Amino acid sequence: MILVTGGYGCIGAELVKYLLRTTAEEILLGSRTVTSERTARTFHDVDTSKLTCIELDVSDQSQIDQAFKQYTITRVAHLGALQTPDCNANRDLGLQINLGGTQKLIEAVKSFSPNLERFVFASSIAVYGPRASYPTPRVPLMAEPNPVNVYGVWKHASEQLLQLFAEETQVPTASIRPGVLFGPGRDQGLTSTPTKALKCIALGRPYKIPFWSKQDYLYAPDVGAAFGIALTEPFSGYGTFTLPARTMAMAEVVAAMKEAATEAGLADTFDVSFGDDEVPFICDIEFDAMLEAFPTTPQTDFTRALVASLNVYKDQIAKGWLSEADIA
Repeated sequence: MILVTGGYGCIGAELVKYLLRTTAEEILLGSRTVTSERTARTFHDVDTSKLTCIELDVSDQSQIDQAFKQYTITRVAHLGALQTPDCNANRDLGLQINLGGTQKLIEAVKSFSPNLERFVFASSIAVYGPRASYPTPRVPLMAEPNPVNVYGVWKHASEQLLQLFAEETQVPTASIRPGVLFGPGRDQGLTSTPTKALKCIALGRPYKIPFWSKQDYLYAPDVGAAFGIALTEPFSGYGTFTLPARTMAMAEVVAAMKEAATEAGLADTFDVSFGDDEVPFICDIEFDAMLEAFPTTPQTDFTRALVASLNVYKDQIAKGWLSEADIA
């Protein structure tokens, strides 16, 4: 059985869908809040007969231990975490979940699943510093970390904990650093605004993305698949990876959105612009190591991914799951 913490989140949900579609594995989804309605909506487009959802707070050692005692867990994908705004607002809670939760999972594996086959951790490009900190045209994967907030600090510290864990236990372990996700499930943070623009295109309303600067863009289903591949394909030792991304300035992104809107039959109401803000986040990161270790890692054509996202939002509007009230 594969345990996925944070399984309702953007990456977690896409990972669970990938595993349900492509493997015969039983999937154990852990989340602090579990409801049948949430499960039904999140996984409405896949067969959930092999999915079990349990309430699991990764800051609670007893809950984690109980999960490992009750279920035969053979692989772990650890995605459960507070996002940057919540970490900034409540640093103690963020510490207990984002860093403490990693250590608590490690302790449970050592106690109850010593023969674990794989551990995959969702780190972040937040471990790097601002783009200006790295003068080279491409930022090396192993460039010196320089986190600009506590979220990045805890992600980097968790990577170090897991490297020690892999050395001590010989459990194959991978830390994956996703960049800026767009598409289904993305709904939080400043860099979620391109996805909010896609929702507005589907709703037929205008939207202004606040920033113009370059980012490394990743299609959410591709990221879920990448985590699934890292969980299930042959691998040994410990590795840190970034994912295949497209580095694009906002002008390029908006142009691609306009093309996608035309293909999706939404050209008449397309009204997306962008502002003058500049985000300091890293971009231009090398990702060759991921493709060398896991050659089947997908990278969907950018325009095709935008069209697919628009079709998801059109379907959500038809189902009553997405409305103008959801665009804050």
